[in-house]
Amino acid sequence: MSISVQRQYSSPNCILSLQGFTDDNSSGDALPVMTVVTLAQCQILGNPNMLTGGITLLQHLVRAVSAYSQEMLSGLTHSREIADDNDDYITIKKLPDKNRHKLLWQEKKDQTENQIEIELSTVQFFDLLETVDQLCADQNTLPQLEDKLQPLSRRYRRAEASIVEQSTPATLGIAGLAMAAIALFLIPNPAEIKDPNLEPRVTPSTTETVPEENSPQIPPTSP
Repeated sequence: MSISVQRQYSSPNCILSLQGFTDDNSSGDALPVMTVVTLAQCQILGNPNMLTGGITLLQHLVRAVSAYSQEMLSGLTHSREIADDNDDYITIKKLPDKNRHKLLWQEKKDQTENQIEIELSTVQFFDLLETVDQLCADQNTLPQLEDKLQPLSRRYRRAEASIVEQSTPATLGIAGLAMAAIALFLIPNPAEIKDPNLEPRVTPSTTETVPEENSPQIPPTSP
């Protein structure tokens, strides 16, 4: 007999809530395994818009977050189309001239009448990334759900790889991507290095011998 199951994953700026059921095979486990999703809600704190849907929403959200995080860290622009259906279409793009990002949800890929736009700061995006990673790492929730993070095809590679691409393995998981990006953002810019040849040189001065005050004085001898 199936039982109702609820799950919640959170980070400082993101909450992902799931409602669903177990199947007959997992109902006797100590911690029930959610295999069916009836409701999924993703809320970015401070933003009134909420993503609401089912398993399709989750799959597309995970794929969009994975693809954008890989693009963001590698510096390589690539497209990732979602096969089979265009429901709950989700894409994430960088906003021009801003250090911010736009998450776009559309009921249908080719329909713009009903859509939600959520503007994210970099911190908010990484909190979303962390929350999605918590979901993917939970073996008791939707075992069939995977992050689908794969190495980029050779056709997307540039002649010169970026610093992040060189320092980040292609198979790094979502959480590792977030930690690598945060670490790189925290590295300070190198201080200005001065040429030692341009430093003023100190000319050694001639030292004079000064008699010590407490040294004994020898009186002159009389002829």
